[in-house]
Amino acid sequence: MDISRFNFQEAPCGLFVFDSNLKIVAANQTLATMLGFSLDELNNKSLNALLTSAERLMFHMQVMALLHLQGRVEEIAIILAGADGKNIPVIFNAVQRNIDGNVVTECVVVRMNERKRLEEELFRVKKATEQVPGTIYQFLLRADGSSCFPYASEGVRNVYELNPLQLQKDASPAFNRLHPDDIEAINQGITDSAKNLTVWHQEYRVILPKRGIRWLQGSATPESRVDGSTLWHGYINDITEKKALELALSNEFERTRVTLSSIGDAVIVTNDRQEVEYLNPSAEKLTGWASADAIGLPVTMVFNIVNQFTREIVKNPIAHCLDERAIVGLTNDTVLISKDGSEYAVEDSAAPIFTAGDVIIGVVMVFRDVTGQRILRQEVERRASLDHLTGLANRAQFDRVLLEMYESSIATGVSHALCCIDLDQFKIVNDSCGHAAGDALLKEVSALLLKSVRAKDLVARLGGDEFALLLEGCDLNAAHRISQQICEKVARIRFQHSSNFFRIGASIGVVPLDGRWANAQAAQQAADGACFAAKDEGRGRVHLYVDADRIIIEQRDQMQWAARLQQAIDENRFELFAQPIMQLGEHAESGLHFEILLRLREMDGTLVLPGVFIPSAERFGLAPQVDRWVVSHVFEWMKLHADRLDKVKVIAINLSGKSIGDKDFYQFLMDALDREKIPAHKISFEITETAAIGNLDIATEFIAMLHQRGARISLDDFGSGMSSMAYLKHLSFDYLKIDGQFVKDMANDAVDCAMVRSINEIAHLTGKITIAEFVESADILMLLKDLGVDCAQGYHVGKPKPIDEIFSWENMN
Repeated sequence: MDISRFNFQEAPCGLFVFDSNLKIVAANQTLATMLGFSLDELNNKSLNALLTSAERLMFHMQVMALLHLQGRVEEIAIILAGADGKNIPVIFNAVQRNIDGNVVTECVVVRMNERKRLEEELFRVKKATEQVPGTIYQFLLRADGSSCFPYASEGVRNVYELNPLQLQKDASPAFNRLHPDDIEAINQGITDSAKNLTVWHQEYRVILPKRGIRWLQGSATPESRVDGSTLWHGYINDITEKKALELALSNEFERTRVTLSSIGDAVIVTNDRQEVEYLNPSAEKLTGWASADAIGLPVTMVFNIVNQFTREIVKNPIAHCLDERAIVGLTNDTVLISKDGSEYAVEDSAAPIFTAGDVIIGVVMVFRDVTGQRILRQEVERRASLDHLTGLANRAQFDRVLLEMYESSIATGVSHALCCIDLDQFKIVNDSCGHAAGDALLKEVSALLLKSVRAKDLVARLGGDEFALLLEGCDLNAAHRISQQICEKVARIRFQHSSNFFRIGASIGVVPLDGRWANAQAAQQAADGACFAAKDEGRGRVHLYVDADRIIIEQRDQMQWAARLQQAIDENRFELFAQPIMQLGEHAESGLHFEILLRLREMDGTLVLPGVFIPSAERFGLAPQVDRWVVSHVFEWMKLHADRLDKVKVIAINLSGKSIGDKDFYQFLMDALDREKIPAHKISFEITETAAIGNLDIATEFIAMLHQRGARISLDDFGSGMSSMAYLKHLSFDYLKIDGQFVKDMANDAVDCAMVRSINEIAHLTGKITIAEFVESADILMLLKDLGVDCAQGYHVGKPKPIDEIFSWENMN
């Protein structure tokens, strides 16, 4: 024991020194406080004065005898006398020293109860240090260069695989286990720490007998001592697993770095403060920033993005990602402006980086240069908005601009004009000369239209030979003038193909595009109606819309009926009615002869007559569908009543002129007659005079195919055009129905009566059976008998009734 090593006055135990005369030559404050004396009272006091009378003899016989023999005593229990006379039990330790030829004894005393407290405290500290990973230690480097570990916790057994007692006198067993490559660095670190009294902190390797190479981390604070030695207080911990993880992370980072450096996509990584932490080479190229220069900068400085069209700054996806705490992407039409001012169209996504505790520590953003793709997409979109043949705006682009102009008119009150154009006689060119010629004509008309309007106006091809104009800020009078000029220019076109010349025309409907319409579609429907009206008025002209336009209202009604008609077809809301046809001859054959009539049942139960909806069916191409429904249901009715068909002579079914020229309907009818196995000789198909003569070749073939299957043919409404007389002997039909316009007034009009007589005689000369329509009185009926007409049909003969009630007419003839 050497009390010079302690801070004498502040030591936690009592210290004092006495000479060979048992006189106290030095004492500390701790001892003075323990005994209740002042320091001055203790100095030069005789040791005997501090001993109780009972202790003095024992002290001199035992303690002093041991000091003379051994020079030291340890852990002797004695009782000291306090200033107030109280006995103070203490543990006494002492060592004799020879200082400059004088023998002195250095003593340390600890009160018994304090000793117990310190032992308990020491036990707790020891237990605590045993739980700390690694080892807590003191390392002493003496002035002569030797070293030891005065203290090392039990953890040193794991760290160095050494017993703490092995290191108390000599540290070489621990140093012998240092990795050879780390010895020099360790020695230099210790030397620098001792010289500068700075914290020693190093990571190094040891080679252990059992566990091989391990990584250790040490840290200690040095304390310089008066004898020239240095004492460090610190800890050593095994960090092998940490170093393995660091190595794995380092390898993973390197792989990631190499991967990010080699991929084509640009990558920027930021922290949660939106400061750049990493740029890969692709990001450096696009942003114009070197990674080293960009690190630490705000990402908005490096990744500078604006809207391609408005040039407004776009919210940075890094900030958006942090706000949303989710993966986000850039808005469309975003442009990156690089450091040198170059611009790149970019697409990107930004994803947050979460810790295990769901805390965002940064964002990784991946983006790519899509300039080429965006140019290509814009070109595709441009082409998608144009008609591929003429280069005009197509239907989709027209619809978009129509809506924009309509909404603009609502917002600003400025009226625009919409013109719908339909070419007249174009089908003749297309059918006669082929589609290539038709395409050339369409291009010529398109060029004419573009030259006829202003640059800000839109010219569109809606399909086929239909065009449209959207005239911006144009009143109705100006639109009418422009449309009239277009009509005149189109009429002057002389289209030549081979040696043939063709003339075409244009029918144009003009409507204002303003707030009077419920929506843009309503305006377009009105323009379509005006165009149809122009055609109905004679073609090659302009029809200008006015409010409550009767013609357009009729056109609109027909359009609405077309939609209702299609719904009725889909929902099977037609019903079959029949009207009887009476034989007038004296030798009339038995059996029912009736014409099938059609009714449409509205949703409210109302029955609609065919005169209301058939014009719409004819106009909008629905007639073949209606005829299919009628034929199918008549055939089905015949199969259901097969046991009573012997009472039926003829069932007349009307066919539209549109159906006669429809190849699909033609095939449907022939297949139905072949498939259904019904008595075709009991069916008479009625076609109008206009349909037969207007499609003479087709009608002739149609009639022949029906006759081959045993069916009969009626020519309906005959006499509406006297030019048809020339075709009468060439058409192989069975029945001729005299147009009702001549029949209904024949009892009072000699001309009508003569017409009926003439048609009847000519029909009989060609072997046809005649049927007079619109027989509405007994006088007309008797007159028809006198003229020799074969059959009569009309309200006087019998009103239409549901087909299932027709057998009530069995005895009509």
